[in-house]
Amino acid sequence: MKQLHDRLCFCRAFPGSLHERLKAQKQLLEFENLVRDLKSSERGRLSDTGIAGTRLHYRFSFDVAIWLARKAPGSVSIDWPEIDDCERLDELLRPILQSAEDDYFDSGYASSQEWIEIASAGYAGTDFDWIMAQIKAKRSQVEWTHLYDAADLPLTWDLGAGALSKSRNVFPVPKLVIRETGLRARPGNVRQEIMRPLPAIQKLPGRTGGKLVDVAMASLAARHRETNHFNHANPDEVYMADVGEGVSVAVFGLKAAYRYPLECTMGFLILSNGVPVGYGGSSTLFLQVNTGINIFDEYRGSEASYLWVQVLRVYRALVACTRFVVNPYQFGAENSEALNSGAFWFYYHLGFRPVRPDVRALAGKEVARRKRDGNYRSNNRILRKLASCDLHLTLPGSRQSEFFDEDWLATASMLATQELAAVGESTRSKSAKRVAANVARDLRMRSVRNWSRDERRAFENIAPIVAATQPANWPGDAKASMRKLLRAKGSLLEASYARLLGEHEHFRSALRAICKRTES
Repeated sequence: MKQLHDRLCFCRAFPGSLHERLKAQKQLLEFENLVRDLKSSERGRLSDTGIAGTRLHYRFSFDVAIWLARKAPGSVSIDWPEIDDCERLDELLRPILQSAEDDYFDSGYASSQEWIEIASAGYAGTDFDWIMAQIKAKRSQVEWTHLYDAADLPLTWDLGAGALSKSRNVFPVPKLVIRETGLRARPGNVRQEIMRPLPAIQKLPGRTGGKLVDVAMASLAARHRETNHFNHANPDEVYMADVGEGVSVAVFGLKAAYRYPLECTMGFLILSNGVPVGYGGSSTLFLQVNTGINIFDEYRGSEASYLWVQVLRVYRALVACTRFVVNPYQFGAENSEALNSGAFWFYYHLGFRPVRPDVRALAGKEVARRKRDGNYRSNNRILRKLASCDLHLTLPGSRQSEFFDEDWLATASMLATQELAAVGESTRSKSAKRVAANVARDLRMRSVRNWSRDERRAFENIAPIVAATQPANWPGDAKASMRKLLRAKGSLLEASYARLLGEHEHFRSALRAICKRTES
């Protein structure tokens, strides 16, 4: 049954004919009926597949939990048999209590499950819905995030015939594209393809962006996954790029409250005829983008190499980067799935190369062995060695002097701590405001009073890092462009900040220099 479902999903995303697409879509929409007619034992074997009509069991984070409570009311409940100790759950419940309830709650006369049953009597939703409704009424999300995540609450999600299962989760598209010529192979010249201009990158209206965020969230949740790139995606900053043959790449900015001080972190979702087929995240830092790709299992036999090159092409157009970085986890370090799949070679054949000379030499030897013996495959011991350093793909015009080692982010963070300590204020909040005021003075900023709250907060977050580069000594043009960059960090569209960050050579050079001096 799962194999049939997988084939139907593939045909829906990459149909060879209109008849094939319509037939696959019809069967997937009716799949819940097929599952419901199975024997209970057969239906149980489909648990945790994400297929319509099945149940999914997972311990989602608070961010996904509040999304589920909003998008799938009545379908999610607490998985009580999976709870061994209710102590953390009781800590989550305690702020919900009215004072008159304390004695009975603490008496031990009722278990946590029994108490919730009593407290939620008459409530129309599930026990999970009831808890989330109480949390929503309290309106203190920061506190609830810690309490909920600490409770590590196991949930059961009855996918039923809802729109969030793998069977039904599709983003509407105006036109279907039939693959009459089949799937596309890896481009012959990867760098040239990445540099090829895109016809357009469209910023979606907020309402449409919100719908696409839901599709992205559901595509991961149904597969026991989640990522901050989607959990905190900004519906007002969703970009869509058509890369041909019905395939689009959507890139999601983060809500302002969840952005990092220096980097620009974004997520992406690959869709074929509106069907999510893969995803990933990225971190733009000056002129480089650290990223990686995950193709969903149902679509592993598709045009993965071509799709990955198109993702890089979209990022190149969006943030004007000149280097792509892939961390070892993406191809095997502490990731058995990536290791066993030989993911290293997926990236290597696209032009990515190990940054360490010894690993690069080892890869060259393995390539030579593969050429001599067509049946040779690198064993896991070799693959672990190959997964011991980053992979880089540089574009024309890239210079090594532009590279910013990600290890320096920790160094920059330490320098920020020193800058905050140096102003001698009694609290961290006062120190942050003083440092920001000093940076504003050094950059000759007139005032930030007319900036939005997000812009002021973002400026305050990045100011200690900027302070470490001694901006008072910068030339006038560097100060002027930095003023624009700092305001962009908290603007509605963070991609504009990413572009300005890449263009600010003086800031990059100054921060590189002080990080290198600090580490030496």
